[in-house]
Amino acid sequence: MAVVAALHLAPVKGLRLVPVDAVDVRPSGPTGDRAFVLREPDGRIALTMRNPRLVQVVPAWDPDRSELALTFPDGTRVAGPVERGAAVTTAFYDGRPVTGHVVEGPFGAALSEHAGHPVQLVARAEGVTGGDDSAVTLMSRASLAALGAALGAGDELDGRRFRMTIEIDGVEAWAENGWAGREVCAGDAVVGVAAPTVRCAVTTRDPDDGHRDAPVLKALANLRGKDDVTFGVWCDVVAPGRVRVGDAVVVAPSGR
Repeated sequence: MAVVAALHLAPVKGLRLVPVDAVDVRPSGPTGDRAFVLREPDGRIALTMRNPRLVQVVPAWDPDRSELALTFPDGTRVAGPVERGAAVTTAFYDGRPVTGHVVEGPFGAALSEHAGHPVQLVARAEGVTGGDDSAVTLMSRASLAALGAALGAGDELDGRRFRMTIEIDGVEAWAENGWAGREVCAGDAVVGVAAPTVRCAVTTRDPDDGHRDAPVLKALANLRGKDDVTFGVWCDVVAPGRVRVGDAVVVAPSGR
């Protein structure tokens, strides 16, 4: 039986991925996921590839109390209530405009100092999808193990480099790549698989400190072909609901 093996959120897009025991999946994505983005002075999103040190910052976001905390690698912690300031639009890597408000207070200055250049912390507007192409992402542990074997890392390959929402166990390697157009029930939520996720060079970097440590794209090309450098799948939300680690995962038959 397939089950939810792990769940992760990225409260601030581009900062450290955070493990959680449960997520509430809404049409725009999991509650608290990508609630904030980092914006360059030119209005573009601060991409991890240009700012690899940002993954060293650990965020903690309490949406009920509207409080954010950022812990930096030297132990410095910046925390407080989120106060929304000027309305801005951030251009994502695909050109999609994402609306939000600049967060006032000490957060932007602390993140700018760590990044080595000015960045703004922006609170994403309510109801706007904060992921890249789809609201939810999903991968299997078997696929991760197959990729780890190809890299000579075995079970030591850290799946956080792929920044996936839902990690499942109990299916064969690469099974999820064939689920496009099918629905997946995970816990109380139902997602529709849109397409495999095309990968970029950020997956070659260590998810804790951002240094380049593994030729992931080359390994994927060797495993799946140079025209199929994908890992995991994009999913849209069909029915919102709560997903917990250990919940059953059921994939609808093809053609449903």
